[in-house]
Amino acid sequence: MYDLFSAKLLFESIPSPKVRPDKIFEERIVLIKAKDQDEVKKIIDKSFPEETFGNGDYGQTTKKLVAILDIFELVDNLEEEPLHLSEVYCRYLSFDEEISPKEAIEKYSLDK
Repeated sequence: MYDLFSAKLLFESIPSPKVRPDKIFEERIVLIKAKDQDEVKKIIDKSFPEETFGNGDYGQTTKKLVAILDIFELVDNLEEEPLHLSEVYCRYLSFDEEISPKEAIEKYSLDK
C-alpha cells in the first residue's frame, strides 16, 4: 500500500561562466507515492539528479536540488496514478547578489 505525499523542494541554478551577480533558486512542491517519508527522500534523490543545460549567456547552467524543505502526507483521497511526481507548485527566487541556499531559506522562511 502506498500513501501520497507532497514534498517541498529547493533547487539552485549555477551559471557558468557567471556574468551577472544575481542568484536564482526555484521552490517546487511535487506529489510522490511512497510507503513512508524515508522512501519519499529516496525517490526525490533518484528523480531529481543534477542537470546541466545551455543558457542564454552562451554558457551552461547547472540546476541541482539543495534542500528538501518539507514532506507532508496527504490525507485527502485523490486519484493517485496520474498524480505521482506531479508538480503542484513552483516559484523562482531571484536575488541581485550572490546568496547561499541557507541564506535564501532563512530570508524567505522556506523551511516553514
